[in-house]
Amino acid sequence: MRSRVSTPGIIRSPYSACPNRRAYANLNTAVFDKSGIYWFTGNSGIYGRLDPKSGDIRVFRAPRGRGPYGMTVTPKGDVWYASLAGNHIAKIDLATGNATVVEPPTPNQGARRVWSDSKGRIWVSEWDSGNVSVHDPADGSWKAWKLPGDSPRTYAVYVDDKDKVWLTDFSANAIVRFDPLTEKFKIFPSDRPGANVRQLDGKPGETWGAESGTDRLVVIQTAAPA
Repeated sequence: MRSRVSTPGIIRSPYSACPNRRAYANLNTAVFDKSGIYWFTGNSGIYGRLDPKSGDIRVFRAPRGRGPYGMTVTPKGDVWYASLAGNHIAKIDLATGNATVVEPPTPNQGARRVWSDSKGRIWVSEWDSGNVSVHDPADGSWKAWKLPGDSPRTYAVYVDDKDKVWLTDFSANAIVRFDPLTEKFKIFPSDRPGANVRQLDGKPGETWGAESGTDRLVVIQTAAPA
């Protein structure tokens, strides 16, 4: 049953991501593509699409089972996801829903989240390797850099409007900025222990994070306020 009530300020859950109610999708991340379709991942081994206009929902089994996690949309509209347990990223065919696996060069890297830059390159936070890597679909190339410090654990990734790459490192308890031009990192440590920022986002001049360990929202200003 689906409710179409549109009361402002009311949270409702009118769509089920698992037609089999006994299944556990473990939903993780969702993005809108350029045509308004809502794509989502389930860490238990699924990904899917919802058409908000018609209510039509389709769920697909991930090609390598459990692990689908972060998602991103490129400037030209391609949809990608990262598979944490599957150690890969994948591109979704928007017409068929099929996912094509793309292997990072670092084995068992734990690709956790992905974000596209302005050129359509896919930046990947690698949880198990402590790397940030980038894949260019135009030529199939990969590059990877290890975050500073001992045993980094790279969780979130976000690319700002200047194509600077922002990451979170659970081991360093910090947000980290990476400049692809200079290949240099800058660390912004939290002032509280166990910050554990699991997602980043932003707007021109600001990078925002949610500290799951402290119940705080934090912002780093990268440009002077207007």
